Amino acid sequence: MEDAGLRLVPDPDDPRSSLSFPAVLLYPAHLESDFVKAFNETECLADHLAYVFPLPWDAAGEYTLEGVECYMETTAGGLVKVGKKAPLLKALSSGKVEVVDEIVRLFVLPKAKAETWVQEFKAKRAAERGGG
Repeated sequence: MEDAGLRLVPDPDDPRSSLSFPAVLLYPAHLESDFVKAFNETECLADHLAYVFPLPWDAAGEYTLEGVECYMETTAGGLVKVGKKAPLLKALSSGKVEVVDEIVRLFVLPKAKAETWVQEFKAKRAAERGGG
């Protein structure tokens, strides 16, 4: 992982190059995660989920491309839903999402658990800000 990092690929001197980020896929409903060494801004989340799934610890088979919802944390501490088929650049260019320490963080949840988790996440953030 020491060679993972934010970089322009394929050539840092070529203006046609695109950004590639290290990323962490977080599965908060199961306290698990996966590290993606290079997630290009032109790639979709589905491109990476396709090779990560099936997850070895997902005995119930909850994590499938069609069965999950994905989110990114916003700069205001909220969440924004991320399309699995939209390029990463779409989420990043909104100006709302936060990239911390040059690492993209994506929360991946089974659809059946997503709404409850989002509510808990928002309540926790509100409490941290003294609003709840």
